[in-house]
Amino acid sequence: MTLVSARPVREHVLKLRAAGGTYESIGRAAGTGAMTVHCIANARRPTVQAKVASKLLAISEADIRSAQPTPGGTMWRLRALVAMGHSCSRMAAATGIPPATLRRIVRGDALTISPALRQAVTALFDAWWDKTAPRRTRQEKLAARNALKRAALNGWPCPAGLDEDELDLPGYQPAARWRYAHGTGTAAADPLGKTHQPQPPRHRPQDGRSGEPGHEAG
Repeated sequence: MTLVSARPVREHVLKLRAAGGTYESIGRAAGTGAMTVHCIANARRPTVQAKVASKLLAISEADIRSAQPTPGGTMWRLRALVAMGHSCSRMAAATGIPPATLRRIVRGDALTISPALRQAVTALFDAWWDKTAPRRTRQEKLAARNALKRAALNGWPCPAGLDEDELDLPGYQPAARWRYAHGTGTAAADPLGKTHQPQPPRHRPQDGRSGEPGHEAG
């Protein structure tokens, strides 16, 4: 088994990571395991198998970007939800995606996104597209007001203003602009079931007893 220095491979893997690749997607493209890519990227191995190094070095940043969904449709879905008064923090809580990640996508700074992220945002969009953010507390009112203001200043349309047939095409630009929408109700806080709901305690038989309390088994 021939070993080579891991340093140039590590530098290349880090470039692929910066291009939006995950350990899983890079490993899949190279035909190796995600843990192997992780170990190389985090300097856990001074050397790497020459065969693995050759496969990883053959992957280009363009290969990584082409393998990832384009973020345009996801960006406009998030912007449309902002236009309904939903903040990135609220959308992050509903999807389990870090707020900073959603903010990068909303700003248009993300070059690629993962399939799982796209799926989560699409599910949230489907649940909230006609629902407004809650305004029960002072904090909720402020967050909704800031979201609406941001959407109005940038001209981001509400979900009804997006063309779903073209939404996921590269370079899509909606024809509609921001307009205030009343919605059909207030959006649920946990539409995707990300918050664990505790189960009620069950009666546990003791001393060989089962069934209803006070009755012996059998």
